[in-house]
Amino acid sequence: MSAPTLTLADPAQAAARQQSAAPLLASLSTLAAAATPLPRPVIEAALKVLATRIDLNQAPPTPAALREAVLGAGVLAQPAAVPTDSKLALVQLRSALVAFLGSAAIPAPPTGRRPPPPLRGEDPRAPSPESPPPDDGTPHDAARTLLSHTDGALSRLKLLQLASQPADARPNPAAPAEYRVEIPMMLGTETGIMQLQIQRDAHNKSQPKARGWRMRFALSFSATGEVGAEVALLGQSASVALWAADPDTADALEAMLPELAPALAARGLDVTGVRLRRGAPQKPARAPGQLLDSAT
Repeated sequence: MSAPTLTLADPAQAAARQQSAAPLLASLSTLAAAATPLPRPVIEAALKVLATRIDLNQAPPTPAALREAVLGAGVLAQPAAVPTDSKLALVQLRSALVAFLGSAAIPAPPTGRRPPPPLRGEDPRAPSPESPPPDDGTPHDAARTLLSHTDGALSRLKLLQLASQPADARPNPAAPAEYRVEIPMMLGTETGIMQLQIQRDAHNKSQPKARGWRMRFALSFSATGEVGAEVALLGQSASVALWAADPDTADALEAMLPELAPALAARGLDVTGVRLRRGAPQKPARAPGQLLDSAT
């Protein structure tokens, strides 16, 4: 039996197969540490995928590292100067796994709970973090599991690209823009996926030359619980709203709030407000059929 073709053109099919990249990254991390006897092309491709993570165990990420991660997440057009490309790394890993498995290149059945597909206009919410999984047995068993996770991650990346496309196909520079990307991060041995939403406001009739930007993100680890933020920027004016689901994390953030405004002011921003909300925002109800072209 030949390897199944991964077709991402149909949004409904991509939605059926999509999976967070967190299980794949956690599995790859375990395999790399255990020196599992997989062929060299698979190991090299796995290391490229792992290189897309931001390691929070070392130091907080710099603005340049975050910018590189956003541009290399596989959703936006990537400048040649950005060395990482998540989509290319996933495609290369899939090719190496299929070549290794040959006629047995059938993905293992998906396991675990899949996150809801990303949809345009929804606030970002972070999935639960992933810890390293148990041993998958033989190298072929491990490769089939990796192939399933890789297909799921590529399918989700396709949905993120669709969610970042304009709602109206007709070009309209004055319309609001929205981009959704996912950036893998590691804290301790856990792999978390930061959900990042970047929006550009529509033209404001009262200020025709001013177009604001709004950035929202959410991230979850066992040590912190789910946390998020919304940053609004109009010219040099900025406002920040933080939230934390865990009470202890909320207390820690509240203690650091007095340091945030001066830090932003040192970057040349006029901070108009900084606030903290306790508890995670409520998830909106999803309208049925948003990823279907037609219904029968």
